[in-house]
Parts: sequence; C-alpha cells; structure tokens
Amino acid sequence: MSLFKKMIINRIGLVVLTIGFSVLSIVISLYWNTQLSFIINTFNHKNNVSVQMIVTAALTMLVSAGIAFAMGMCSSWTCETMAHDLRMGYVKHFSIMSITEIENINAGEHLSKLQNEISEVSGYLRSNLFYIMDDLIRFTGTLIWMLVLNPKLTLLANAPVIVLLWYTVFSSRIISGAAQQSQQSNMHMNGFTDTLITIFPIIRLFNASNLIQKKYCAVLDQWEAASIIEERKRAKLMSLSAFLSTFPLVLLFLVGGLQVIRGETTLGTLYVFINLSENVSGVMMNMPGRIAGLRRFAVNVKRLQPSVLLTDRRRFNEYTY
Repeated sequence: MSLFKKMIINRIGLVVLTIGFSVLSIVISLYWNTQLSFIINTFNHKNNVSVQMIVTAALTMLVSAGIAFAMGMCSSWTCETMAHDLRMGYVKHFSIMSITEIENINAGEHLSKLQNEISEVSGYLRSNLFYIMDDLIRFTGTLIWMLVLNPKLTLLANAPVIVLLWYTVFSSRIISGAAQQSQQSNMHMNGFTDTLITIFPIIRLFNASNLIQKKYCAVLDQWEAASIIEERKRAKLMSLSAFLSTFPLVLLFLVGGLQVIRGETTLGTLYVFINLSENVSGVMMNMPGRIAGLRRFAVNVKRLQPSVLLTDRRRFNEYTY
C-alpha cells in the first residue's frame, strides 16, 4: 500500500480538509439532534416553543446542508485528483522506459492493469474512499455521544453490535476471497487474449481457430462463473447483515420504551436515539461490503505498484513505487 500512501501524501491538504468537514458534519448533526430532543420534550410537556428556538433550529439545518455540500464537493475533488495522479503516474512509467524494455513488456498484463486495476481503483476512490472514513467518524462520534447522554440505554440497546462486529470481519473475508478469485479469472482471460494476439499468424496457418475458440470460451466461462459466485456471496451475506442490524433497533424500542414509562429518560431522548441508530447499526450493516471493497482495492493497488511513477509534490523528487 506504499503507492496509496504516496497518493494520500501528495494530496494531504485536501484529504485533511475533507476529513475535517466530516467531523464538523457529525458535530452539527449531534447538535441538531440535541435541539430536536429539547423541542420534543417541550411539546410533550405542552409548553410553547420560542421563536428563538425555531430560528436556531432552522439555522442549524442550513449550516448542516452547507457542510454536507462542501464535504461532497471537497471529497469529489480530492478523489478525482488522486485518480488523475494515478493515471498520469502509470503513463509516466512507460514514458521513461527504453525501447528494449518496451519490447519486452507483457502486453496482456498491462492491458489488464489498464482496463481493470486502474479502472477499479479510480472507481473505488470516487465512490468509497471517504464514505468508509465518514462511516467510522459517524459511528465513533455517535456512540460516544450516546454513552454520555444515557449509558444504560446505549449499552443495552447496542449489545448486538458485538455480534455484528464479529460477523463483519467474518463476512468481509469471504466476500474478499470471492472477489480475488474473480480478479484472478479476469487476469487469466486477459493473458489468454494476449497469447491469441501473439500467435494469431500460427492459428491461421494451422487452421486452429475452432480449437482456440473452445479454449477461450472455457476461460471466459470460468471468469463468468467466478463473478456470479462473488455477487451471490455478497448478496447472501449482506442480506443477513441487514437482518442482524435490526436487533439493536428492536432493543432500543423495548429498553427505551420501558425507561420512558418509568421516567428514567425523556421521550425526546428516545426519539433522538432512534433517529441516530442508523449511525451505529446501519454502519455495521454496510461494513462487510465496505471492508471487502477495501481489501480488493488494496490488491489492485499492490498490482499497480511496480507500474506507477509518482512525483513527490513536497520535494519535487521522483520515486518509483
């Protein structure tokens, strides 16, 4: 992952800014939910809500929307620049090679990297990189805030999260293994294609097109089967993850409802806990797929590592990774 570290360091300012917006977003969200709890409790006690409270809530919503927009723009810009650095580093690696080195390269291998690894890494950067960071920040911030607000309700309602954590690690390994098998089959198919290009004159000379076609279809079927197995495993494991993530919400209703009846907590606090449960159990539901995607991303980056030349923007020196 040294290549990925280099990409992060080259854009460290934008990365830190995006993470800062994510932290600020969860802080504003928790502040808004505190206001919401106070408003619900005010209505529950049949008191009037002041104009100042309404104006403060409206301003909080506007600030939250502005921060979400800024975070989306900043994360998109950061990911696109990192993907651009990767593509330019790949091109730069070939631009400094000698004619002899270029003649000896494996065209099928580099075609696979260009069509698959670079495409998947760029897609992951755009769609998942900061989402998994944002999930971790929201999970940690919300759980700490809940523990401060009502430790008993938080611990009892989120006890199944321990099981979800174990299941997350277990299922992500299975999904990641299936994804790597699919990638290996794809690389095998691309390598076979390169072989066909190389021996095309011989195929024509000995009229072996039918034989080669059967071999290619077999390799193609192998890749197709591996891809189907990957998607089936992902669907099954993620469905079970979604089912398990409902248990914290059910416990939240039961335990929180009893506390409201006994007067141990307020209705506003319970509503806010339910409103924020997505930040805890919902994150755990999506985590197996996120971790599997991260592992697949790490494999792709490792394969690209020898073929990318990046420039250190701080020192203006070149290093090969």
